[in-house]
Amino acid sequence: MSFWTPDLAGRTGPKYRAIVDALAADIGAGTLGAGAKLPPQRELAWSLKVTVGTVARAYVEAERQGLVSGEVGRGTFVKARPAQPLRIGPAGARADGGGLIDMARNRPSFGVATSLIGPALARLGQSECLAELMDYEFLGGHEDYRAAGATWVAHDGVIAAPECVALTVGGQHAILAALGAISRPGEPVFGEALTYPGLKLAAAFLDRRLESLPIDEHGLIPEAVDRALAARPGGVIYGMTTHHNPTTVTMPLDRREEIAAILRRREGYFIEDGIYAFLSDANLPPLHALAPERVIYVTSLSKAISPGLRFGFAVAPQSLAPRVIGAARAAATMPPILLARLATDLIADGSAFAAALEQKTETAARLEIAREYLPEACPATTSPHLWLHLPDPWRAEPFAAEAYRRGVATSPASAFATSRQMPDAVRVSISAPRDHAQLRRGLGIIRDLLQELPPFSGAVV
Repeated sequence: MSFWTPDLAGRTGPKYRAIVDALAADIGAGTLGAGAKLPPQRELAWSLKVTVGTVARAYVEAERQGLVSGEVGRGTFVKARPAQPLRIGPAGARADGGGLIDMARNRPSFGVATSLIGPALARLGQSECLAELMDYEFLGGHEDYRAAGATWVAHDGVIAAPECVALTVGGQHAILAALGAISRPGEPVFGEALTYPGLKLAAAFLDRRLESLPIDEHGLIPEAVDRALAARPGGVIYGMTTHHNPTTVTMPLDRREEIAAILRRREGYFIEDGIYAFLSDANLPPLHALAPERVIYVTSLSKAISPGLRFGFAVAPQSLAPRVIGAARAAATMPPILLARLATDLIADGSAFAAALEQKTETAARLEIAREYLPEACPATTSPHLWLHLPDPWRAEPFAAEAYRRGVATSPASAFATSRQMPDAVRVSISAPRDHAQLRRGLGIIRDLLQELPPFSGAVV
């Protein structure tokens, strides 16, 4: 097939989701066979009259579902044909009408912040400043909002003046703003060998060349960081130092100090994602505290409280702050001011920190449940997900596809990989199931599947 064009007719919802659904349907129907190469993102975007970002998001989501595999420098290819289309509809419903236990996405557990946000919204609705909150807000956001951001990140060990805080529409927007401010189109951006899929999406959207850096049981390897920045002085690295996604690793202090020294010596920059820092008991300084002039710290309230708040921050060195704030404005003009006011009030009165602590407590309780089913995959630290290495002869994509067919969505390693080398592992979110009973059902299905052999797929003669 020289050029695949998805049929989006009759498909509702976001365009990127419609593209994924059409892709799954064509794979299931045999229209796209294993190994088929998908069109380049820009060409498909032009054909469908959508943005490149929409197609990039669709490809990342398709890879997360195990439908395709992106290979650096070669393109995106269809994986082995599943027995049925792997389509996820609204609210996690499967296309065949059955219920799906979502253990693919990381998000706060249901109910933790509901009782907090409802009354706060009611108070905001009666506020005398409601009319002002429905207007535009320029100049990087109201000082109160930026001060709230500085207060939030201070609990992560990041000390910053409000004028160095760029307000963003969540963490993904913060990554976009940081990358847009300190890198240029066509330049390399370095990411961990296994990394947050949103980095892949952001790099593709901004036309940055994503290059892979090796990791070990302690995170990024300093020697690899040094080699990368020696070859590319002033280069940009993205990484998670605390509760890494997907491996759950927290980088030890000596390695943080070593990487901070390399950043200074090579004049490199590091985008440090602290989205899970609120879960940590390690009391380790963030990389930002060790080299504040070389690090942009990005985070949001999405994992600690609610992704619906869409309130995030990019904390930049003073010399870079105007560029990061400008990049954030270019991408989204301003954060949603109503939500920014709501989040600011919650931070100011301490409710946001209470909600984060409640979420941490709930995550710890779910991790104890997970230890009953998959003890070998459970980290010692409080993590919203497990990193499950599969026994032979299982491979990640077939395992994820079979788990899906049995009613559980997981994320295979290919969704996080920045190179062709990746382990046979899946990420299993324990925060996403709606309650403990559903969590137990999902973990039970995964445990039982691990004890079986992969389905026979036929012989080649």
